[in-house]
Amino acid sequence: MLLTTMGRRTGRPRTTAISFMPLGDRLVVFSGWGTSSNWYRNVRANPSVTVRVGRRQFRGTAEVVPDPERRRRLMLEMQKRSTFCGPPAFTRGILKALRLFDYEGEISLAVAQGGDLPVLEISPRP
Repeated sequence: MLLTTMGRRTGRPRTTAISFMPLGDRLVVFSGWGTSSNWYRNVRANPSVTVRVGRRQFRGTAEVVPDPERRRRLMLEMQKRSTFCGPPAFTRGILKALRLFDYEGEISLAVAQGGDLPVLEISPRP
């Protein structure tokens, strides 16, 4: 998924690729770098975002999931569904071997940290 936020200092669009999990009409995203992720800090400053998943693009509103227990449950759900979320399975080994991104490792770390990592839900805007 490509997430476009507005830079909190510059006001310019900033796009980053992040993993997500579909949940009904919403998308759930996790900030693996915690509250220090630039995209997360941008969303906190301005929750209006643009999302691109494949050919589908929409404007949405990102909201922090405040309940630690719900965050933990969402992370466990993402771990169960990880074969259908995130980078395509055939690229995961390549990304890990190149030390660019260890998807399974990130999911395991997020679950181990319980409800401490930020989790956001993105809802489409009408």
